[in-house]
Amino acid sequence: MFAIGIQKEINKAFFDQLPMRDQNEFLQQIYDNGYNVPEIAKHLRMSSQTIYSRIEAYRGRGVKPAPTV
Repeated sequence: MFAIGIQKEINKAFFDQLPMRDQNEFLQQIYDNGYNVPEIAKHLRMSSQTIYSRIEAYRGRGVKPAPTV
């Protein structure tokens, strides 16, 4: 149980040190990989509305995939 708790603290500290744009990209990637917003919010100790807003803020700003021919 200790390892899970300390890992959450390490993850949160790492996330908090990222620039806002990188945090938003990270949130978008987690969401795109199938995690739901309430789950992400719980682990990062943020409100679900904040997560929704920050995911929406990032959409369309990332690296554009190469067009398929």
